[in-house]
Amino acid sequence: MSLWSNIGLAARALLAHRFRAALTLLSVFVGASAIVLMTSLAQGGFATLKRGVEEVGGARLILILPKAPERARAKAAAYRKGLTDDDLQRSLTELPHVLDATRFASFRNHDVSADDGSATQADLVAGDQRFVEALRFRIAHGRGFDEREHHEHARVCVIGFPVAQALGRAPGTLLGRQVSIGGLRCRVVGVFAPQPRFGFGLGFDWEKLVVIPAEAAEEHYPDLPQRALVMLVTDAVASNDLVKRVVNARLSETHHGVDDFSLLDFAGMLRKFEQAFVIMEAIAGCLAGVALLIGGVGIMNMMLVSVNERVQEIGIQRAIGARPAHIVAQFLSEAVLLSLSGGGLGVLAGVGLASAASLLLERLIPTWVGSVSWPAVLAALLSSVGTGALFGWLPARRAASLQPVEAVRR
Repeated sequence: MSLWSNIGLAARALLAHRFRAALTLLSVFVGASAIVLMTSLAQGGFATLKRGVEEVGGARLILILPKAPERARAKAAAYRKGLTDDDLQRSLTELPHVLDATRFASFRNHDVSADDGSATQADLVAGDQRFVEALRFRIAHGRGFDEREHHEHARVCVIGFPVAQALGRAPGTLLGRQVSIGGLRCRVVGVFAPQPRFGFGLGFDWEKLVVIPAEAAEEHYPDLPQRALVMLVTDAVASNDLVKRVVNARLSETHHGVDDFSLLDFAGMLRKFEQAFVIMEAIAGCLAGVALLIGGVGIMNMMLVSVNERVQEIGIQRAIGARPAHIVAQFLSEAVLLSLSGGGLGVLAGVGLASAASLLLERLIPTWVGSVSWPAVLAALLSSVGTGALFGWLPARRAASLQPVEAVRR
């Protein structure tokens, strides 16, 4: 028999028992749709996280973080602890392959009040004049503070859009007014535009924040250098290792050999995140694949019943010259057609559900990157075919092993 003849016989056999076939392919349908949906959501989560990081430099980011020293602790008293503005100006400016550098510290959950008594909560961020531009903040009203204001300890600030709204005013009307945060009074010179960034943080809320010059904040928070970190943006990922070596050498010299800082390379961190999400996708696919296994057991059970019901038919086919291989091919075609039908419908449903979930998440999380995992679509289809072939093999072999005379007699 030809392939098309086997497919035609398989289709007629399945249509003869529509309800039983529909119940059997239901588990395959659920498994295939779950593989596509869960893998697509995991892929969209990683794409969203990656886009948030890419907005501020992505794999070209290097963070210099303060930490407790492990060697040369006795020398720590000989210099100013933490990451200071001098470190940035003398050691980390004009580094080869560095496009941008900024130093900032964050203080979470401070009360903010305006001069009319309205109040809310926000994160206080003390940064230098490069902070706004280096982290790609967009300003809706006013401006950021400049280098002169930073070094002259000016009491000015830029506030987040939700903070301005919570203070009960149209954001633009707050320009020039005084607000208080954490015991500091500052004049509002700018209001940020809304800019949600899902899944990526640097110790502060991207929306609900108040940014003031670090030099002014240090008068009120003497421990600011111990909490500050420095962010560098290189010109290419390939330059990260060279920049880290130069930074380590310069800071080791200015810190008198005290290793009270560490370097975090985002290129390596993103690779680890990608590996973690690949593992998550694989786990999600395996969990969803359990439904395929259940469907496979259902296919085997249905095919065994079908063999028992069609013993005489099989005997007649053998008696008129059908070889065992023809019988195996016929029943395997039926099992594969059944599982492929369930898998195909499940894949279509999974793509639809993944698209709908992406639209919903984009409404809830504006920065969400919708995604349909086409490798998962292919994997679901291949798994469906494999399930039908694997679990249909035993019933097909049982049908082919029947003796013609005995089968006809039964």
